[in-house]
Amino acid sequence: MKSKFDRIIKRKMAASVLLLLPLIAACTQNGNNQQNAAVDPPPSDVENMMLGDSDGTAEDVSLNKDQLTVYLMDRNGYLAPMTLGVNLAGESPSEAAEQAIAWMTSDDKLKDQLPEGFTAILPAGLKADEVKVDDAKGAMTIDFAAPLPGMIAADERHMLEAIVWTMTELPGINQVKLTVAGQPLRSLPSSGMPVYDVLTRAIGINVEQAKGVDLNRSMAVTLYFSSQSASGEGYFVPVTRVIDRSADRARAALEQLIKGPSDGKTLQPVLKSAMTIEQLSQLADTVNVSLKDDSWQPNSDVSADMMEALVLTLTEATGAPQVRVVMNGDDSFLDSKDRNFDQPVLRPTVVNALKG
Repeated sequence: MKSKFDRIIKRKMAASVLLLLPLIAACTQNGNNQQNAAVDPPPSDVENMMLGDSDGTAEDVSLNKDQLTVYLMDRNGYLAPMTLGVNLAGESPSEAAEQAIAWMTSDDKLKDQLPEGFTAILPAGLKADEVKVDDAKGAMTIDFAAPLPGMIAADERHMLEAIVWTMTELPGINQVKLTVAGQPLRSLPSSGMPVYDVLTRAIGINVEQAKGVDLNRSMAVTLYFSSQSASGEGYFVPVTRVIDRSADRARAALEQLIKGPSDGKTLQPVLKSAMTIEQLSQLADTVNVSLKDDSWQPNSDVSADMMEALVLTLTEATGAPQVRVVMNGDDSFLDSKDRNFDQPVLRPTVVNALKG
């Protein structure tokens, strides 16, 4: 088990930033998203390296027969996973993918059924002619009809992220390939952003760069912060942050989660800034973390949002399916939803199940 997860981490370390660099550069060229720091295009030698390894992984989750997770745009310009009530009984991953694409495509008939404040990111008129799944490789190929509908260049990166992250929510899928009329999609039409033959979650989502980071000595971690809809309902937003390279990806991710969001206006921190990491390690398929919070007292509840964001972030960083948490040396605590944590907690298979 350990060698499998070590291999996952090494692949992510090698691929994630290489895949992110052209996306960040395109973001700069197109003036996309104010929360993302401006980044110069990568040097030509780095561009060449980007054509290398693009392996990546996603969590294996069971296909829920009455729920489908898709990535939609919130009112603040962030992509977020939304779990919708959709009947998938008897459907294959290919059929589920077709439904997901329909929900993510701008359509007046469906927009009122989306959660309040969320919109579809794919342009109207986008049509998937065929969806194929290679079970042995965990790869999904989506063939779109030609020509691709036009869209604003600054939105194309979000479109790519939404497709990849939605499809890798499906069971057994960790790679996505995009074609148009049977031919590989090499670049996006409006921005010219390169599209690799194999896409994984290593491309990131809602990408931002930490200040002062040298892209040639960097890595990416995906963090889960909290936001609120216009009606005050909370939901999680994944943010991929490019940071200084570290040998301990899990610790680096948790440290960044403690630092909190760069965009403090629309995203809220989930961990207290004074919280410290006493110990963090991975044994087989479990991430073990011990946290210290001087303000927390035994027999007090711990925020459910904090615990869920912690589990989402650490499982995303390591590929491990579960996390065991100790708080001030105590593992007998409950969260604010009365869930106990004396045993490892599995990564949630349903995130942001909001009502429309």
